[in-house]
This record gives sequence, structure tokens and C-alpha cells, in this order.
Amino acid sequence: MKERVYSFLADRTEGVPSEEIVAVVLRLQGAKGLVAEKIVKAAVEDDPQFVLDANGGWSLQASETPLRAATFVTLGFGEVPPDVDDDLTAHFELAGRRVQMEGPETAFPGAVIGEGEPESEKVLSAFSTFLEGGIPVAFRLPRLVRSFNELTRFLLGRPIMSEGICLHRLGRRRFPDRALPSLDDLAEALGLTFLADRNAEAEASLQAEVLLQLLEWCEKEGQTSVDSVISDLYPDSSPVRFESYAFDADFLKDLPQTPGVYVMRDRKGQVIYVGKAVNLRERVGHYFARRSERPEKTQQILDRIWSMEVEMVGSELEALILESELIRLCEPEFNTQVAVHERQADLGSRQNFVLILPSADPDSVELFCVRAGFPIEQVRVRQDLSDWQGVSRQVVRLFFESEALLLKEGDRASWEILKSWVVSQQDRVNVVDMERTGPQAEVMRVLSEYISGCEVEGWEKVWRV
Repeated sequence: MKERVYSFLADRTEGVPSEEIVAVVLRLQGAKGLVAEKIVKAAVEDDPQFVLDANGGWSLQASETPLRAATFVTLGFGEVPPDVDDDLTAHFELAGRRVQMEGPETAFPGAVIGEGEPESEKVLSAFSTFLEGGIPVAFRLPRLVRSFNELTRFLLGRPIMSEGICLHRLGRRRFPDRALPSLDDLAEALGLTFLADRNAEAEASLQAEVLLQLLEWCEKEGQTSVDSVISDLYPDSSPVRFESYAFDADFLKDLPQTPGVYVMRDRKGQVIYVGKAVNLRERVGHYFARRSERPEKTQQILDRIWSMEVEMVGSELEALILESELIRLCEPEFNTQVAVHERQADLGSRQNFVLILPSADPDSVELFCVRAGFPIEQVRVRQDLSDWQGVSRQVVRLFFESEALLLKEGDRASWEILKSWVVSQQDRVNVVDMERTGPQAEVMRVLSEYISGCEVEGWEKVWRV
């Protein structure tokens, strides 16, 4: 019976409803809805290659990628020693090689990147394109991914590298009796010749040679697909089955790499968890990444979640405040810390000021108007000041005309969050002090000039790190 369903789905490019499979393949009449769905599940015997999507359509799980059809990207990446007269700012050399077991190789030429290097963003953007569709490979890949993504978060505002194949782990599989502390040791074990003192391009090339030899060995051992190799490297890892959710893996890939808040719901629509992220795609993706074991709380969420929605914001501060407000209102089951307790952060003499932060709208900025004894007010203003007349009236009313109000629970929580965040970021805050700048007219003039002069690309490196 399962074979008949498989043959029926094999030529279909879109999901097939349960009712159609029951009627056409199993030749049972009258079964509808959940009844038809249960009949198909029984027929396919819970085989994971049969996938039920969020729209109730059945399809076959995509087949594994053969090793000889896969593209791999080896990485040469390392810190460049500073010159004698250098300011000790860290600089890195980056290179890559795109290879297949059968096919041409493509090189990404070595380039120096780092803070203060004018071409860094351009180089990293090009390297991000170079990585697309390829499986990252390096000798100590997990360590390299962390270091590399930390740098790209600072320079680009987002990580660009995912997990792939760790040559050290693969080498230990090939030579279980050797320690292999370095790439040189692994290359020597494979009988390769190499330069001990090499640049990033030579490093990427040597890793490509090592990889191709190890993949040939994998094939001889019966591992003919990328999935089988990775499963062998991480034998206890398990993927998340998206047929249990109202969204799929493509939903995660399409999430923006911006700050925001994510809301997870169960099948009844009840909010079970609210979280914040400086990078939505990376943070949410962690929940569903293939891994050997997950924290108990994460697994409980995965067992309960049905749907998810996200809201993009402009900065980490905005995400923190929105997360707190949603937790207070929804009281999700898995958010154990509902109340925001008073913190020890002290703003000192700075009590009345305006924070100027990025906005989810690329043509605008967000003003966080902070006045002691008042709720924090967030005002969006266009950077070309086309709406400045209305915005300025709001700011004047708050700082120069309004009387203090009794703060509500949500207002106090927002204050505690803002104080802690501002203190931690005080050396990198875009702020206009409303008391020390001058009289009302001067304050508003300085604020408007500050808004129109903000360079959004510059501060994304700060607020999205």
C-alpha cells in the first residue's frame, strides 16, 4: 500500500490532498478531512519520506544530495599580524575555494578585511554571494563559524555563514588512531605536500585537496550523499520534521536578518512563547537546527508549537521593550520570567533625553523620548523631515508642556529595560540631551539636524551587533 502511494506522489510537483489519495490510490469513498488524513498516515506507516504540508497536501521528502552533485566552499580565514606602526585594530585575511568532486573549481581571491578597511563590506558581500548554494568547509569549522559571523555581524549587521563539514572531525573518522591537532597533520596523513607558511588562498586550496580525498574515502565506505556524511559526523543529531507545523523550512530561510520579536502559538492559537532577537533568521533558526540534543524547554516548545509570526523592529532596544510588553499581556506558558524587576542600572544626571535609533522603515528613524516620571514615548520620523511639523509638536508637548503621570506596570518595565540597555551601550548611543542643549528652540533645531544627518548604514553596525 505504501508503495502505491509513493508511486502516485513520485510524479507530483505539488502536495496532493488526503481525500484524493484515499479515493484514487486506496480506492476508498467518502473519507474526508481528518478521517482521510488518518487513513493516509496509516497507509504510509509514518515513514518520514512522506510529508504532510500546512495546507493538507502530501508530497515526498526531497531526496538526499549525492556527494558528486554537491558544491563545497573551503575557507581560508585568519588574523593578520599588525605592523609596528599599526593601531592594533584586528585585521583578517579571507579567501575561499568552491569545489565539487566532479567539476571545475572557483577561487575567491584573498583580501584583507576588518574595522577601518574601506573595502571590507564590499568584500564580505561578495563572499556571501560566493557562499550561496555551497556547503562551508574548514578544519575547525564550528570555531571558525563563530569568529567569522561575529565579524560579519559587526561589519554587515548579519551573519553569513552556516554550519557545514568540519575537516578535523571528518579526518578523525578517517584516521581514528591519530590526534590530528592541525590541518598540516591531516594533510600529512593523506600524503599531501603543502607549504607550512601559507596565506589564506593557499589555506583554502589545501583544505580543498584534503576535502576531496576524504570524500573519496567516504564514498568507498558507502556514504554517497551529503546527508549520510553529516549524519556520520554527528551520529546523534536529529532534524526537525516540519510536517508538524503550519510553516516549513523555507519560512525560516525567508525570515529577515533584522532585530525583531517572534511569537509562537499552539494549535488553538494560544501564545506559548515570545522571544526577541537582534537577528530574527539566526535566532529563530536555532530552535529548528539539526542537533544531537536540545534543552528541555526548547524541546517542549517544539512539541507544542503550531504557528509563528514575527515583527521586525529597528533596534535591539525596541525589540526588548516590545518583547516585555507582549509577555506581560499574553503571559505565555514558556516565558517563566514575566515580571521585569528593578535593575541596578543608573543613568546618573542624564534623565531627559531623546535616543535616535534605526527604524524598521529604512526611510525613517525612531525617537525614544525619555523624561523622568513619564512613560517612554516612541515616535517615528522620516529622515527627510517631511513630517517634522507633527513630530516636533509631540516632542515639545512631552518635554516642555506635559505634567508627570503615575507610571503603570508596563511603563515601569520599559523604563528598567531602557536604563539597563542605555548604560550598557552608553559609549555608542545616539542621544540628544534635552536639558543641556539649550532653550526649547535650540533643542528642537539640534534634534532636527541630528535626525537629518544620521547615517543609517553607519549605525547598523552598532545597533545590530
